[in-house]
Amino acid sequence: MKRLWLAFFVLSVGVVATAQTYGGVLRAGMQTDPVGLDPHTTTATATRNMLENVYDTLVMFDSSGLIVPALAESWEPADDGLSWTFNLREGVTFHNGDALTASDVAFSLNRIKDPDIASPRAGNFALITDVVATDDLTVVINLEQPFSPLLSVLAFSLNVIVSEDVATANDNDLNAEVVGTGPFSFVEYIPQTRMVLEKYDGYWATDDDGNPLPYLDGITFTFYPDPASRTTAVQTGAVDWIEYVPAADVPLLEANPEVSIVGGLSANFRAMYLNTQLPPFDDPLVRQAVSHVVDKQQVVDLALFGTGGVVATGTAIPAGNYYAIESSPYNTPDLERAKELMAQSSYPDGFEFELYVTSTYDFLRDPAEIIQANLAELGITTNIVAEDWSVYLPRTLERDFQATILGSSGQADPDDYFYVHFHSSSPTNRSQLFDDEIDRLLDQGRTTADQETRREIYLTLQERLLDLAPYVFLFHSAQYEALRPNVQGFEHYPNTSYLGLRTTWLE
Repeated sequence: MKRLWLAFFVLSVGVVATAQTYGGVLRAGMQTDPVGLDPHTTTATATRNMLENVYDTLVMFDSSGLIVPALAESWEPADDGLSWTFNLREGVTFHNGDALTASDVAFSLNRIKDPDIASPRAGNFALITDVVATDDLTVVINLEQPFSPLLSVLAFSLNVIVSEDVATANDNDLNAEVVGTGPFSFVEYIPQTRMVLEKYDGYWATDDDGNPLPYLDGITFTFYPDPASRTTAVQTGAVDWIEYVPAADVPLLEANPEVSIVGGLSANFRAMYLNTQLPPFDDPLVRQAVSHVVDKQQVVDLALFGTGGVVATGTAIPAGNYYAIESSPYNTPDLERAKELMAQSSYPDGFEFELYVTSTYDFLRDPAEIIQANLAELGITTNIVAEDWSVYLPRTLERDFQATILGSSGQADPDDYFYVHFHSSSPTNRSQLFDDEIDRLLDQGRTTADQETRREIYLTLQERLLDLAPYVFLFHSAQYEALRPNVQGFEHYPNTSYLGLRTTWLE
């Protein structure tokens, strides 16, 4: 069985290879279609993973989780922490040939903040008072208060820099035209079939030896919603590379000499979200009872085949992280305590509810049946309803569910794990938990620079979350990619990003 890493593992920042070759189109097998092509308005990992190599961010994460230069080659905060100055690279162009300027950066960040755009990440930019282009290559971000997670937010690969002219020409609709500064330009998207990218010859980055990137002539993403078909595709050579290797197939592919597996435990969490504004989960005693009876180890062993993740022993942050709490009262199932809480609740005789899941991702769908069996021991009837990701995701954003199984990926700062999920003002607060103490702690964590003080804030926050139980934290999933022998130079990113495709080549 593949060993799971419990923290970011360190890989070299550059490409460690001696025989990179140019040319060829990588055939990539993907789980599902993007949900929208506007990076500022989507929450879909599928969109992120296909477009993050079309667009660039101001700063970016490397494969070890460190923040490194991207469109900004340097930056500096003011002494009071109320402004940050970013110096842009010279000579960067968009795929239409237009030069990147500081006004494009200011436009992009203000667009995410704009209420009319309704970006789900607008809350991450709430403390920004304004973004000013002081000249063509200098951007100043001014803040209402010091904001510790700023660089992490700017590095998130859906918070990209877009062309102001392209957005304006399309009435601010970035679904209509996809133009970035990344290594690949957008060619076409045919729903339920493929997305095609081609090499952009004017890309600004080089490898460690000064050779221009990317090496590939292009990438064709083909969609394989059925996990078994994705496995078959890489085994037979129908594709060169696949994402989301099904947990059940990891041993099978590891034993295949024509396939390599890369990956490990990722910076993410998966949970059962309970809508705290709808019955029966508007009763905190019910939420606590459910948390006590769900067997998380059973979920990992059976639904994830023991290879797809590790039990969430605390909340959203994986064990071993500096900010993690590891004293959850829900770590071991306690049926008797769950029965006591149900007897005190508004539903002493149990209830019936709908567990809404996606049919697209097996690691979000398969735990439902185990949870269904666990809850039956409390006299709770769980009706599982599954829909395709393209239908499911928008409905969950509307909070149109009693309970669902979902999660989040790509976190770096503790704010990433909690603010968008639990602050009252967040449009992605799917559980609709509105709690003054949670809001106070989240706001405090954002404006505190001292690491030890921040840790105490987030530990207190997590204790409060465990008490209110808006989520049943289930597991932290492992993510694997599988590749054929001709695929070289690909680096797995523990934040589930596919920026490693920028330095991939075909032998």
